Amino acid sequence: MNLKDLDTISIIGLGLLGGSLGLAVNRIFPQVKRLGFSHRMVTRDKALEAGTVDHVFSSIKDSVRNSQLVILASPIGTFASIMDEMADALPDGCLVTDVGSTKTLPARWAREKLPKRVQFLGSHPMAGSEQRGVDYARADLFDDAYCIITPTAAVKPHTTAFLRDFWTQLRMHVCQLTPRIHDQVLARISHLPHMLAVALVNCSDTLEILMCGKGFLDTTRIASGPESIWRDIVCSNPDNIDAAIARLIKELTRIRKALQHGDDRVILDILTEARVKRNNLVEKKLQRKELPV
Repeated sequence: MNLKDLDTISIIGLGLLGGSLGLAVNRIFPQVKRLGFSHRMVTRDKALEAGTVDHVFSSIKDSVRNSQLVILASPIGTFASIMDEMADALPDGCLVTDVGSTKTLPARWAREKLPKRVQFLGSHPMAGSEQRGVDYARADLFDDAYCIITPTAAVKPHTTAFLRDFWTQLRMHVCQLTPRIHDQVLARISHLPHMLAVALVNCSDTLEILMCGKGFLDTTRIASGPESIWRDIVCSNPDNIDAAIARLIKELTRIRKALQHGDDRVILDILTEARVKRNNLVEKKLQRKELPV
């Protein structure tokens, strides 16, 4: 299938990501019919009112029957049951993808539950916020962000090319990893920071943090993310997150030893190393126009 032949997509889950995806698709591919599913009537009504989809269904089967591309935008913990429910209704040659934050488990579920006449290829658009729900959906959510696609050996090259082109047209920078490598990397750059923000909040006295400044708020912003979604993410990538926490503990131990020995030179070196690495990161993000000037 070529991108120019795409005429119907289905978005399963119409929250922040699903709703924003519908708006982005309409901006770039106005000829494509957007079908949606949500189990909540209030969400279905809001999604239609906001123009995130053209038609919305209360049945997963009905929402995917005529689609060439099906995108799972619900919490990862729902993927297995959704795949079970929609398997028989998927058209021949349909491509199923997702926007979840872990990839190994969804790929395994797809092998076990989806028919051989369809393809599954995972996607992870690195976009979003701590906000939740279709009320916060916006068409530019994916602009200049990264999207990681995770083909397995079973995915045909033309399918990978199609999905890469799809996300590129939605103004994303697309890169490719295996599901296993994706989960290792994301544990360190996404899942660990969230757990660290949670730990910083939970280890702080409720009254003391009322005196905090912007630094504490900036550092812990992502702890305001929806806990049910993050529970699913964390529980679907436990070994990699555990390894990432071990790396963090090793680094904190290095700082702790320097403090115990009163070694201000080591403390300075550690602070300098972090400043240089982060400044280089910000500079590259600015060069790629991934951050506002």
